[in-house]
Amino acid sequence: MAKKLSPVAQQARDFYLQQAQAKSAAENGFLKQIRDNAQAKFSAEAFPTAKDEDWKYTKLTGFIQHHFSTAGTSEAVADKVQSYMPGFPVIKLVFVDGWFSESLSDDLSELPKGISLESFSDTLSMNSALDQLFADEERILSEPFGCMNSMLMNDGFSLQLADNTTLELPLFILHLQTKAEHLSAVRNRIDVGQNAEVTLVERYVSLHSEGAGCNNIVTEINVAKHARVKQVILQQQNGESYYFNNQFITQAQESHFNTFFASTGCVVSRHQNHLYMDGERIENSQNSACIASGKQTVDSRTYTEHNQEWGFSRQLHKYVLDDDAVGVFDGMIRVDQQAQKTDGQMDNKNLLLSDKAKMDAKPKLEIYADDVQCSHGSATGQIDKNQIFYLKARGIDKANAMRMITKAFLLEPAEEIADEQIRHWVMSELETALEKTHLA
Repeated sequence: MAKKLSPVAQQARDFYLQQAQAKSAAENGFLKQIRDNAQAKFSAEAFPTAKDEDWKYTKLTGFIQHHFSTAGTSEAVADKVQSYMPGFPVIKLVFVDGWFSESLSDDLSELPKGISLESFSDTLSMNSALDQLFADEERILSEPFGCMNSMLMNDGFSLQLADNTTLELPLFILHLQTKAEHLSAVRNRIDVGQNAEVTLVERYVSLHSEGAGCNNIVTEINVAKHARVKQVILQQQNGESYYFNNQFITQAQESHFNTFFASTGCVVSRHQNHLYMDGERIENSQNSACIASGKQTVDSRTYTEHNQEWGFSRQLHKYVLDDDAVGVFDGMIRVDQQAQKTDGQMDNKNLLLSDKAKMDAKPKLEIYADDVQCSHGSATGQIDKNQIFYLKARGIDKANAMRMITKAFLLEPAEEIADEQIRHWVMSELETALEKTHLA
């Protein structure tokens, strides 16, 4: 039975369905089936509302008033790329309005043997085993914006590391949005072989200072036995734009996955990790640092599933909220009956710089095993007056004392980034974002 929608939501749904139908009409075979299945689900369910528990505090009223298009040409941006580079050696991959730019990216033909990196559109055109490429589609369609991505996806990247290979330099993926009212529907696929290692850094920015754009991303990451993946994502779009990112991560025995997410832009930002620990002695960490001011909403969610013994997971999520901003954190650690000796810890801490700022936090545990060490916690408050008094007693004025306390609070999750160059760069970006709050 189709969900009852408001007239505005119906118009938005029909607009996106028309775009998806045009894409399907130009395709055939398995990919057309993928798009058609997503269209059928989206047609029936469309956009979540405040009546949906997972979307109670992340409102899409503003989003559905826009009609974001996946079509159109992009502006020339060659002179803009360098200003968004991190300042240390990387392998550069550039996307403009959701499409891979070969001319702005590094030469991918010179990668080490055993490492394949190409645009997702190239992967689709050359891969005969699309059923394997879309094997997790059921999980993706369970998320409203995952469903929307499946029917509208244009491009993205596909990365494969063979067993025992290492990408020595970080892979830096820069997403540039050049214009308002544009939707970048990005689909990524990452397969990391046994004993392989890679570091990924993604950055999302708007080149238009005014007007809303939208990034809708789905990334699948498969981490094989003994493999190691490190990931950093910075969402820095303008204050009117939208960001929806669903990551689906599957880990095999004794693998390591570490991810850090920072959000400083967008009127609505929602980042979700769906992580499945499908082997013994797996380790992972999921950390985030989020800043929101004005009328921004920042929503970060994690679902971590321990399915085998001796799993180890750590999470630290921190928010700094100013003005009328809304923060949402929802985290679930699920421990299967056979996942004995699990050690899973999740912590969320939030700092409110305004009496009007709001935080909704729901850390949860679902445990079916007996021999585990699991905990979760959440705390929300304002700057401790005793800390300010302590610093003032040492000659530091109140304004600088508040800046110091807030900076130290926010940067703690970033301290877990192993690579020193990346860590310092991320911290610098977060400090710059803090200057937009009333602490400046």
